[in-house]
Amino acid sequence: MTEALSTPQKTPIIIVTGFLGAGKTTFLRELLPLLKDTPRRPYVILNDFINAEIDSATLRQVADEVHAISGGCVCCESSEALNNALHQVPENIPCNVIIEANGTTDPYPLIELVMLLPRHHERFGPVIHLNVINEKRWQKRFLPWDKTLERAQTATASHIITNRRLEASLRQQLRVRTELAQINPHAQRIESAKEFGRILSELTTAQQPNFDTANPIGHAHHHVATRVELPPMREETLIRWLKSFPPEVLRIKGAVHLIDDAEYESCFFQRTDDETERPYLSKGKLPQETPPCAVFIGGKLDAAAIEASLQRFLGSTNPPQASLVAPSFLPKIPTRP
Repeated sequence: MTEALSTPQKTPIIIVTGFLGAGKTTFLRELLPLLKDTPRRPYVILNDFINAEIDSATLRQVADEVHAISGGCVCCESSEALNNALHQVPENIPCNVIIEANGTTDPYPLIELVMLLPRHHERFGPVIHLNVINEKRWQKRFLPWDKTLERAQTATASHIITNRRLEASLRQQLRVRTELAQINPHAQRIESAKEFGRILSELTTAQQPNFDTANPIGHAHHHVATRVELPPMREETLIRWLKSFPPEVLRIKGAVHLIDDAEYESCFFQRTDDETERPYLSKGKLPQETPPCAVFIGGKLDAAAIEASLQRFLGSTNPPQASLVAPSFLPKIPTRP
């Protein structure tokens, strides 16, 4: 009989990315046996163009719940299949949902899919993103878009593991470490499946503190993605708030009701990490199933600090620039010796 867990109430989601041939399935074969007897059993969703059923069959040798999604990436073509798979996750059994994404998955829409849909946000969280990197092949892809995608998968990761180090030249090994530190200095580097299994157990069973409005920063809980509910806002306030975040906040996406636009009443919005780009707004009426909220993607995000910055903007017509971004948004992580 499985014992009920008191914390956390939501079901954690672990997204495993890595470009084609990075070694994601091999990593899971090592990780899953370590999780079978933990309080939260692994519930695996595996996505691949052709081999999803084949790889799933091998993973079923080391895990009880493995579900295959063959075809396009779960970030786009197979997103509805992923929605259905998440809907089937049992609610009465504590588990960790592990999504092995297709090698060419764009991490941004995948994370947004989990965070934006109300039925997922109410059930799942936090989002933990592990990126697997083949050191020998890092940034040696033929197509420029493939190189860009490989870097994007790294930029949104909360944890990174590299493999095939001995097959890479010393020059290539140095390149990997230099570029990973530049792209995502806040990701935690791990050395093995055993280490990640221990980290995962700590992250997904730790007590989640209640939000204290009197001292929000001191009770922050850091994730690679976080969501903030939004009250009605003026368009000008929304734009200034979105522009206040540093480029380390890689993407902000959401929807909000506008209180100063009688014609459209609401809008969808998006902001990237390009400081030269103005936040994109698309005005219209929000469907009933779309709640006003903002989803943030970046390294070590502090939900409480983001909430506090929103309250400052809502409470002042011209909040001081120095206070817009709290230092705890992106705390410095000590480097490994």
